[in-house]
Amino acid sequence: MHTRNISRQVLGSSLVQWSSQVDVLAGFLNVPPQKLKLTVLSSSAVSGWEPSEFHASCDHKGATITLIRCRQQYYGGFASVSWTSQNQWLTDPKAFLFRLGFESLQKRVTEGKFDSNGTRNDLFLHPNYGPTFGYKHDLFTFGGGQTPLSQVRSGGTTSFNVESLFYNGSARDAGNATLEVLQVGTANGVDELEQSWLSGFSWAQEDAKKVQDKVFQYDPKQAGLSVPIINILLCGGVGAGKSSIISTIDSICQGRISRRAPHGQGTGSLMRMLRKYTFTQPETMKPVKWQMWDSMGWGVDDYKRGELGFILDGNLPNKCDLAGSISTRTEGFKVQPSLQDRVHCMVLVVPCNAASDEAYMARLHEMRQFARDREVPTLVFLSKIDTYDPDVIGNDLCKTYHSSRLLHLVEEMEETAGVGGRKDILPVKSLSNEMGPTTELSALMCTALEQALYAAEDYATEYGDRLACNIASELSDSM
Repeated sequence: MHTRNISRQVLGSSLVQWSSQVDVLAGFLNVPPQKLKLTVLSSSAVSGWEPSEFHASCDHKGATITLIRCRQQYYGGFASVSWTSQNQWLTDPKAFLFRLGFESLQKRVTEGKFDSNGTRNDLFLHPNYGPTFGYKHDLFTFGGGQTPLSQVRSGGTTSFNVESLFYNGSARDAGNATLEVLQVGTANGVDELEQSWLSGFSWAQEDAKKVQDKVFQYDPKQAGLSVPIINILLCGGVGAGKSSIISTIDSICQGRISRRAPHGQGTGSLMRMLRKYTFTQPETMKPVKWQMWDSMGWGVDDYKRGELGFILDGNLPNKCDLAGSISTRTEGFKVQPSLQDRVHCMVLVVPCNAASDEAYMARLHEMRQFARDREVPTLVFLSKIDTYDPDVIGNDLCKTYHSSRLLHLVEEMEETAGVGGRKDILPVKSLSNEMGPTTELSALMCTALEQALYAAEDYATEYGDRLACNIASELSDSM
């Protein structure tokens, strides 16, 4: 029997060894067999039947195939979304169970694919369980203090249209079984989704222009706010790209490359002071009614003395030296700042390659806690997306929301960044290899700015209302 070499398509697997197996799995996934790439993330032969090992290796890795060989029978399940350590049921209409039944290269019993029946309990995510499919469960692997493979349905179904995954009785024999979790990708390394994973976003030039106009013509008074100008603070680690974002925004305003904010590569922060940046509207050059504050990039010993609290509260003046000692005696220090002086929204700038850095994310949590204590809303601007996924986003910025790799990163950050979900994690790109701002670049940046302005508007409204109530209460008490 003729078989092709699959060594470059299947990496690290002891279960997927023949091209005929790849052909069947590719058929289940509706992709050309030559384009399917499978990479082993976890194997019971190496890590045992330990849920913690499974989650450490497989969480936030996107689409996966769980493949089990037991008593010469092959079966498993496909999940199109990432496994996580959250305790929840998850709907995955693309999930399915399957059986292969390969006994040898020469003998192959009939395979089967069993789709979700839409009951909404397709996947069970839990830190104490391995990959688990279906309510009650159609396919249980291990965890929960139970014997591995002890709950495999041989009749009946709850979430998948399958009566049995097995041909000859039960496969509940973990001692003779091997389980692998394989990441599903494409053989050329480009993981591009057919559909956008964010709804409501448009790359059309006219729509991008509408968002741009809305952002740069924003007027707090028209929104019913008492403040004349919105304050947005950029905060992030050294090299996060804060200053590049500011220069890119100014480039959109100017219609040309702006080098207004100092930025570059290095091991230390180029910005050592608190710096205010104002902008003008494109074309009309009228002053924009919001401003951005650039702060010193955090290092190991930075922001340990409560500087961020002073910034958020509006105590510190423009061009305040953040590297020095700060107190009420600092020049320009405002002892009683008004709502107009306060930060109305804090944007945490996170470069994609730092999202999995535990130390970076720990500092991010510290910064976010300062804001949370003051009820200041926080968003994440996810920077350097083009270098994180050069094959998809780097070649075409319009593919940002089709990048499987970026989606997996955003899913991971939803769990680790402590923000309000995917809507608060906004991909942005700064000018790098362009000779000026493009429609696509402006669409991403202005959409992120629009959400920051909305968040700031909510904060200023609530804070202003609370301040008015306090004043009214004091007046009432004095009468």
